[in-house]
Amino acid sequence: MGTGKSTAARHAAARLGAIVVRTDAVRKRLGGVPLRERVATTFGEGLYTPEMGRRTYGETARLADELLRAGWPVIVDGSFSHAAERGEARAVADRHGLPFAVLWCDAPDEALVERLRSRSADGPEVSDGREELLAEHRARYESPAHEPGVIRLDTAGEADEGVEKALAEIANK
Repeated sequence: MGTGKSTAARHAAARLGAIVVRTDAVRKRLGGVPLRERVATTFGEGLYTPEMGRRTYGETARLADELLRAGWPVIVDGSFSHAAERGEARAVADRHGLPFAVLWCDAPDEALVERLRSRSADGPEVSDGREELLAEHRARYESPAHEPGVIRLDTAGEADEGVEKALAEIANK
């Protein structure tokens, strides 16, 4: 959370003419929560139970599959904290014979805390990420470092340059 995933996804989508499927929005739709309503639960509760996570990532994969079948390029924006979630997304691309990459956005905790504080002061936001959830999120995150097709982006600064390098790397594969 706060790593610049959505910013990177929007930039890549603009360059590729892709549709972004955002897990934050899918989760809120499934939970019957207005898109810009902040949900302040503790980690792993409410909209963020493991079951809701499975439903969210399953529906996200279904939407991506549907868009790909319709001929649209797709970028899925989410934390994909578990290898199984990334595997499900990878399987969708494989079924369509399409290239797949994970843009692993990361930055030092100080930068993430700053972004999360700023976001909470901005008012209505799709993401429910908050500073007090960061440590638990980090502790439960399964690193994609040794998975195929992973490109790590240092998003401590501007994401645009990193996304451009990642897109060039993907194009050369």
